[in-house]
Amino acid sequence: MSAAILAAGGSTIGPTLAVIVGAGMVAQWLAWRAQVPSIIALLLAGLLLGPVTGVVNPDELLGGTLFPLVSLSVAIILFEGGLDLPPRELRNTGTVVRRLITIGAVLTFLVGWYASREIFAISNQAAIVLGAVLVVTGPTVVGPLLRFVRPAGTTGPILRAEGVLIDPIGATAALLAFEIVLLEDANEALIRVAGILVLTLVAGAGIGLLAAYLLDEALRRFLIPDQLIVPVTFAAVIATFVAANEIQEESGLVTVTVLGMYLARRETSTVRHVLEFSESLRTLLISALFILLAARIQADQLRDVLLPALGFLAVLVFVARPLSVLVSTVRTSLTWRERIFLTMMAPRGIVAAAVSAIFAIRMEEEAIADADQIVPIVFLVIIGTIVVYGFFSGPAARRLGLAEAQVDGVLIAGAHAPARGIALQLKEHGIKTLLIDTDPYNVTRSISNGLQARRLSALAEDAAHDLDLRGIGRMLAFTSNDEVNALATARFARTFGRREVFQLSPGKRRSGEQAVPSEYLGRQIGIEGLTYATVDERARQGWKVRTSPVGSVLEAAVENDLFIPIIRVIDERMAFLCRNDALPVAGTVIGIAAPSFQHELVSAAPETTEPAPSQAPAP
Repeated sequence: MSAAILAAGGSTIGPTLAVIVGAGMVAQWLAWRAQVPSIIALLLAGLLLGPVTGVVNPDELLGGTLFPLVSLSVAIILFEGGLDLPPRELRNTGTVVRRLITIGAVLTFLVGWYASREIFAISNQAAIVLGAVLVVTGPTVVGPLLRFVRPAGTTGPILRAEGVLIDPIGATAALLAFEIVLLEDANEALIRVAGILVLTLVAGAGIGLLAAYLLDEALRRFLIPDQLIVPVTFAAVIATFVAANEIQEESGLVTVTVLGMYLARRETSTVRHVLEFSESLRTLLISALFILLAARIQADQLRDVLLPALGFLAVLVFVARPLSVLVSTVRTSLTWRERIFLTMMAPRGIVAAAVSAIFAIRMEEEAIADADQIVPIVFLVIIGTIVVYGFFSGPAARRLGLAEAQVDGVLIAGAHAPARGIALQLKEHGIKTLLIDTDPYNVTRSISNGLQARRLSALAEDAAHDLDLRGIGRMLAFTSNDEVNALATARFARTFGRREVFQLSPGKRRSGEQAVPSEYLGRQIGIEGLTYATVDERARQGWKVRTSPVGSVLEAAVENDLFIPIIRVIDERMAFLCRNDALPVAGTVIGIAAPSFQHELVSAAPETTEPAPSQAPAP
């Protein structure tokens, strides 16, 4: 027994896996800091660990378990993708998505089949399978790019839904193509294809719906304790994926997608809890999968097809995708800008790599000519599409007016007088704001002051989806209700991240305890903490939101309790001043100024003539 332990201790699997996970997290962090798409950083990390240094060799590391593990990881990612597809998104984008995953997929296959056969001079059988494999895009690549670009309108939901739904369709298409090239008799091939489609629907959709119904009923009836909800859910995902694949290969991806989409119908706290966990797991899996994918690349395999692959990549990017989108969006409400952006987002990822490797091996076993060229071609397409779409989709979205280069703007929950004052000061510094409130008076006054405002609750179910958040990178909960502020920051943390959600400090109860526990709060603004009661009291005394340059005058005003600093602005870039932050030493500061100090300020703010209401309605 001790010998076995020593042997296990001498294995390189543990350290290598630690290197892969660690490198993935470092790449994600560097991409976040450098504001570049994370998949590009992950691809570079994989190339560095694999072909360049030889630290990671996925085939030696995992052997025959590599592709089963990749398949299970993709299944979990697709389940999370289905779970994150609210029914409202599918209703709003259903026509375009349906066309993209049917008509668009067929057009992509036809272009890919013909172009690969002509450009690489490979056999017709190999070209058919290759064309089918390259139909897929997938959430492993589309998701990170959308989080980076953050396009406005319906383009994001359309691309997200297409990425989730096209993966099982593409995998099934690859299986059908493989079966077709093996059969010479047309009638026999037709019967075989029909059988596969029926089994895929029965095994994939059927098992997915049954498992989803049973799990949904168990959750609804509270038959699963809270501590087991996430483990049981993911056990069901893995079990149904494997069961469906045992009946009909490649149908497991259909199963997990259906399972996720069914549970998405129940937008309860339980489902959100599962979604929050799966989002973290998805980030970890995508990081590891991309590094493994890049590390498998062998320079010798790519050299022979490198130059033709550039031409093939151009055909996919400039012919196949635009043709697919243009046909799929005929007679829809999409603007020409949205249609152009859709043509500029079709990266290939993990599913294409895994499916191509699996069927290339099976084709070599069947002695199909040029089967050995499928994998290197697909790898080059994956690298090429990630680089092209990763670097150019963001600038394209900005040129088309669907995204903005600067995301320094603020979403302010609350449109009462002090909130309007902050928004006006930020506007003077060229910083975008958007106010939301349920009180029509506050919204009307905001608009009359030249501000962007919407009558909407910060806690509305579709708030994050309904708002145009172009140029908005953070949120301030500034209402009179402490509980609403805390809930609003928790909800919008999924959109902006916990680092960029701020709120007023909660008041104190008679017992001296904080009205809302600290674990439920966003970041609290104000160097010494700022409550709504303080804001309201100062407004009644004639205090106004003003901008002051940094210097001794401001320091004296703060020390004498004549100015409450809230925001620092340097070169039209802002940052909230939070509890225990030091007073800035450069730039200007936006805050609430006492009447006796207002005339001393060098940069006076636009007047807010209306009196502050005694209590601003909570959004």
